[in-house]
Amino acid sequence: MSRYILDGFYSEELEQSLRTDDVSPLIRDICHKYGVKVLCEAPSLVGKAFQLCHTNGMAVGKVFARLNNEGKEEYCYRTPYYKKERGSSEEDKETLRSTKVSSLMATIARVKAIPSTTQLLDKKMTKLSSAMSIMDSAMGSAHKSSGELHPDEIQALLCAYLGETPNGNHLTIDTLKCKKVLDKYNEADRVVVKKLEEVDRFFRNPFYVIGADQYGHFIVGKVKIVGDKQYEIVEQFKRYKDITERDDLIPVMTMTKLAYEGKGHRMQNGYIPVSDTYDENLDAVFFYEKQATHYDYIWMVTPC
Repeated sequence: MSRYILDGFYSEELEQSLRTDDVSPLIRDICHKYGVKVLCEAPSLVGKAFQLCHTNGMAVGKVFARLNNEGKEEYCYRTPYYKKERGSSEEDKETLRSTKVSSLMATIARVKAIPSTTQLLDKKMTKLSSAMSIMDSAMGSAHKSSGELHPDEIQALLCAYLGETPNGNHLTIDTLKCKKVLDKYNEADRVVVKKLEEVDRFFRNPFYVIGADQYGHFIVGKVKIVGDKQYEIVEQFKRYKDITERDDLIPVMTMTKLAYEGKGHRMQNGYIPVSDTYDENLDAVFFYEKQATHYDYIWMVTPC
């Protein structure tokens, strides 16, 4: 059963647990057909389950065996990536079950309950747009308001520009006020240029994408944005038990830990602040959609 365990997460205890558990026939079939691996034993409402994930470490679902209401053993597959329309609970809606492995496998295939590696990556990488927006917003506003000047003042400026005589003594130009408004507009233009340059520097070149989940693990890959916010994988994602397994990330992760730990920020897995923030000093963006689960991550991106 060792060949069904994710690289880097093997233990004799896990292999023995897989060998002796009633769900092992389902694990063999599902790992063989979909190329997924067993990550670990996972908490479940019915006792012991096993977490399945793609070879890049991204979790897809849990499998377990239990007795149904008729006292017969049934095989179960639960995933957040498929939901039945009807069910007595969230757990029930997310769970496919059958007393036969072959029947359950057929159902999993029919409803496409296991997203492919590409499908799951596409789903996760759409969140990079959040990181880009956070960085963009943090660099200041480029908004130009037409309300800076009264309509009479705008009319006076138009008259001056077109060489026309103002129609009325009320049309006057406050030079000092106009200079202040022009300075604001010029600053907005400068901010626009800076945003474009910085966002391109950060995201159009390879950058680390680091996700921390509820298992205490880290998913790490290298990505860059190409075209119209399309992503390209520079280095395939991989799951790590501890971020210190990546020598190239130890400096920046240590600095992040020192910068945020104990300063009012909740830290996911001890290293990544649970926040939507661009930190210019660290040259990193932190973002998240929901709290970390076995399937959802608290994210950090930083240039390679």
